[in-house]
Amino acid sequence: MSTKQVRRLFTDFAPKQYNLTLDPDRNTLQLTGSVEIRGRKTGRPAARLVFHQQGLKITSARIIKVDKKGEQEISVTRINHHAKFEEVRLHAGQMLYPGEYIVHMTFTGQVTRPMDGIYPCYFTLAGQEKRLIATQFESHFARHAFPCIDEPEAKATFDLTLLSPLNETVLANTPIGTQTVLGDKQKTTFQTTPIMSTYLLAFAFGEMGYKEAKTKNGTTIRAYATPENVTHTDFALDCAVRALEYFETYFAIPFPLPKCDLIALPDFASGAMENWGLITFREQALLVDPDNTSLSTKQHVVEVVVHELAHQWFGNLVTMRWWNDLWLNEGFANVMAYMVADTLFPEWQMMTQYIVDEQQPGLKLDALENTHPIEVPVHHPDEIRTIFDLISYSKGGNAIMMLKDYLGETAFRDGLRHYLAKHAYGNTTTVDLWEALEIASKKPVKEIMTAWTTQPGYPLVSAGVQGKQVHLHQEQFFVNPFERAKQSTKRLWPVILHAGPKTPEVFESEEIDFTLPDSQTFKLNLGQIGFFRSSYDPKHLAELAKQVQAGKLQPVDRLGILSDAFETAKAGYSDTVSALKLLQAYSDEDHPFVWDIITSVLGSVRAIMNDEALREAMKPYCRQLVAKQLARLGWEPRKGESHFDLLLRPNILAIAALAEEKSVVDEALRRFWAMTKPEDIAPDLRGVIYTTAAREGDAKTFDRLLELQDSTTSAEERLNLAAALTDFKQPELIDRALGLITSEQVRLQDTIYWIAYSFSNRYARDASWQWMIKSWPWLKENIGNDLSFSRMPVYAARVMSDADFLPAYQKFFESVMEPSLERGYKQGCEMIEWQSDWKKRDLTAIKKFFKQLG
Repeated sequence: MSTKQVRRLFTDFAPKQYNLTLDPDRNTLQLTGSVEIRGRKTGRPAARLVFHQQGLKITSARIIKVDKKGEQEISVTRINHHAKFEEVRLHAGQMLYPGEYIVHMTFTGQVTRPMDGIYPCYFTLAGQEKRLIATQFESHFARHAFPCIDEPEAKATFDLTLLSPLNETVLANTPIGTQTVLGDKQKTTFQTTPIMSTYLLAFAFGEMGYKEAKTKNGTTIRAYATPENVTHTDFALDCAVRALEYFETYFAIPFPLPKCDLIALPDFASGAMENWGLITFREQALLVDPDNTSLSTKQHVVEVVVHELAHQWFGNLVTMRWWNDLWLNEGFANVMAYMVADTLFPEWQMMTQYIVDEQQPGLKLDALENTHPIEVPVHHPDEIRTIFDLISYSKGGNAIMMLKDYLGETAFRDGLRHYLAKHAYGNTTTVDLWEALEIASKKPVKEIMTAWTTQPGYPLVSAGVQGKQVHLHQEQFFVNPFERAKQSTKRLWPVILHAGPKTPEVFESEEIDFTLPDSQTFKLNLGQIGFFRSSYDPKHLAELAKQVQAGKLQPVDRLGILSDAFETAKAGYSDTVSALKLLQAYSDEDHPFVWDIITSVLGSVRAIMNDEALREAMKPYCRQLVAKQLARLGWEPRKGESHFDLLLRPNILAIAALAEEKSVVDEALRRFWAMTKPEDIAPDLRGVIYTTAAREGDAKTFDRLLELQDSTTSAEERLNLAAALTDFKQPELIDRALGLITSEQVRLQDTIYWIAYSFSNRYARDASWQWMIKSWPWLKENIGNDLSFSRMPVYAARVMSDADFLPAYQKFFESVMEPSLERGYKQGCEMIEWQSDWKKRDLTAIKKFFKQLG
């Protein structure tokens, strides 16, 4: 990563209170404002005060010294704006010594289309275009809205006054204090916020409706949306009430605000944002329409709502000191969301869903040399967005899950209560959490966990089993054989084995031998709680396959065995054909989470091998693989059907359609052309029907899909249609789809989906690459501050398995390099390397395997 480093302004000035007035004009997209900052000058004496700002013009400034003698105004001789450092420097007419100061500034700025700072959200109501005004200040975008010390440690209270159009809803972190009419606007002053970081300040105004509920302790929770979508907030509102009550009991700390608003924004760059008391969401992460929302999206709504509510304590009440400890916020909220969802909806088995949706993708990313530790140095604000990734979220969450299991439920909960109570309204580092958990558990938490949070990567634990005798060996797992060959440093982890009763609890050395207490079928990582890969000698893997075939293992263990076998094969620790033979043991599999792994396995073979003869050879195999479940499930749900069968059906149909099972393809096309509106098709089945129509379709099909995309108000529906519109094989339709990305027909928040889907279409990869090069200035201008922008190199690389592409890839990204792209670019180079190596190493054998089966 870049060594470029900016200095921390908090070391020179510590704000205590902001009195902020903002007037964002929705029509002109201009911003005017004023701020009074009360705080303490720290550090060495200097003749200036420095604050963050970006894109603002400070039009006036005053500095007032406060001491025992009263208030003394100090002249400001010069105001310097430094765009490079995102600062404004107020030069004083005399030396400023440590002490209390009041700083007044007036300023102008902009309401910008990119979805950070203060920005507009567009929607249509009764045929008229409308705009909401909303904010997104994480990670360092409060400086777009007002001059401040824009660092997590610079906590202060905020008194916000907002000017907005008359007779419209206006929201902020806290309830309204006073509201008056000021000409053609309303002037709203909100109650003082708790002590908090700048990135948590938020507001929104416009035409919105809401539904309301109260918790047992009297906290008012409202779910806001645009008027036509208010009716779809019931499910999330009920979930929020139950989750907030759960957390108040679990943490033994009441929610510290009198209200908590949830708002579904038509335009939002991320999934959601935990602003204290005003949580913002993408519409598909909050709205549930019984007639149009799929079951998987409904589950996603629960996970996101609970995730953001967990942040109200873990992140908002107690905040990381600096961004290198981002995982304290996100890793905790990531796994806690699934744990609480598992309690609220036990029939969903959300903790097994966590293994599929979070742990497995995290393991894949962390298998690269160009990963990063959970605790990662951040030198420059542009690097912050690169760590909002699967390492901070998923690996960080898995570390918490391992720790909870190791300490036990009670000690873990008591440790968290101690941590939150001790550091409430303050900032912490990882060590503070370890200390609190050690006090509660009397166990060596820091000793166990330090290797997991300070080292990149994770171990591969290889098992040799001879009867009751087991030999284990650990080494760092690398998916890229080239990087593995270069490693000279051996890393070890304290691995919590979870291998059954009377087996070692923790494996810390490079090797260990032990004897099993009985002739049990030995499996590492029971429950897949540990963040590591396992491999077995061929004979023992065959024994595990028998256990899978006989249905004697839990779904989470079945999916773990399969995933580990394929990932180790991709990396060259074993051969892919052996993993494919293991897959045959899953012929009777009926659990959707295991099928998620099967689908991923088959998809990666198809995509990375990228060989048409292989694709054709795989189709009969895939048709046979799904035949039993296809016959059992069919197209229509049965009365009283289980949650898991409802989840499984679209996956089975998708595999069958991709394998050209004629009955499935014909039925999908029949349903597509028979529908008069999307509601004619069950929401769980729309994705497979739309994409099947696209693969089999022509310009007429494209036009029909585009008409649906242009007319829908459903965020989930737009993504289903985006996946279909980018899945055609005709060059002219590929070009049409790519051309839509920069048009008004695609919402800015959906841009990244269209790009990722386009690269995933093997017919569109080359065109997508050329489009990305050509459209880079537009991408930089419009989504250059989004978290997704830093992943652009990965979206381009993760489907490429031709080493000849690497020079062109390197040449382009090196020409546009900036700190936010460096890690993603290096990861992309490595992906192209290992995927090319896997293809070169195993393609012939894989083709032979499927040909023999055929």
